[in-house]
Amino acid sequence: MSPPPRAIAFNGKFYSGGLNGVHRVADRLIREVDRQVSDLPVSERPPMRLLLPRKRSWTPTLQATLLDEQRLGHTQIWEQGILPGEAKHDVLVNLCNLAPLRHHRQLLLLHDAQYRFRDCSYPFRERWGHRLLAPRMAGRSARVLTVSQYSRQILDLTGVVERHRIAILHNGADHILDLEPNRDVFEEMGVTANEYVVLFGSTKRYKNVELLFDAFKRPELAGTSLVVIGTGRVAHERAGMTPPANAIFTGVIDDGKLRALYEGAICVCLPSRTEGFGLPPVEAMLLGCPAIVAPAGAMPEICRDAATYADVDEPGEWIAAILALKQDLALRARKIADGRARAADFTWRRAGERLLGELLTLANG
Repeated sequence: MSPPPRAIAFNGKFYSGGLNGVHRVADRLIREVDRQVSDLPVSERPPMRLLLPRKRSWTPTLQATLLDEQRLGHTQIWEQGILPGEAKHDVLVNLCNLAPLRHHRQLLLLHDAQYRFRDCSYPFRERWGHRLLAPRMAGRSARVLTVSQYSRQILDLTGVVERHRIAILHNGADHILDLEPNRDVFEEMGVTANEYVVLFGSTKRYKNVELLFDAFKRPELAGTSLVVIGTGRVAHERAGMTPPANAIFTGVIDDGKLRALYEGAICVCLPSRTEGFGLPPVEAMLLGCPAIVAPAGAMPEICRDAATYADVDEPGEWIAAILALKQDLALRARKIADGRARAADFTWRRAGERLLGELLTLANG
């Protein structure tokens, strides 16, 4: 008689942190796996639990997964010292780039290897911590996933983990459809549809937002606003950047307002010098907002010919691409159609199915 399948335990330490991109992906994957397991007959459901901190920022609503509170679950001491024993008989699932070093039957999702790049803007301690720990964590994991072929190649080339040990788990983008567009944001930000461009702000140098700042200081875009999501003006100025006069900073906003801004924009721009996946262009294209991206990192792989490309060091190319999408209605219609078709490939259902398949394989030995 074969032994019963192992239980599946999700490392929920990230629920004690802020809601950044990596944490949002992890939360969505956990909820999607839970939803798919809850659709199975009770007799076929693998036992699952989420180990999450008692001190946490938010709590997911789950149906088939037991919530197991951990008193020190918000600490690195718990993750490295307590978690391996707490989940020693389980398949341990780590979705936020970090995993304990003393657990062998675990799955690790590594989103990228940005810390290996000189312009990553990671603090020294965090950068070298990842450099030292990532290869060891990956080596101790039974399965390693990443979010694109590009990230797979970089993880291999930088010596983190060999490419034959890595499987691809693309992010989904259809969460942006969960909330109706909140068009109150137009009045709040003082913008008019089809007269602005969306950019996600960041002080990390590899995000290259200063290129767009330079482009919007030129007279060709004087009548167009740059709506900067997330990181505010003061943070950019403290990082030595000078935002243009026509930049509008939204701060952190919810998906309803973000959806409305996507739907009313000329386009979204992603000038990053590297991206492990690059979610904003996919979200935008799904909503009929064209994307202009740099031909760098995973962008050509993810966007293919649905996006417009502009050089990472040439503000003039970005200006020309923005004006073309604003003025050439046939080009705009073609890019909208191509973008919707491409973005439709990236769903959380598909991501959850892939992850659940990997977990059941590990659980069944």
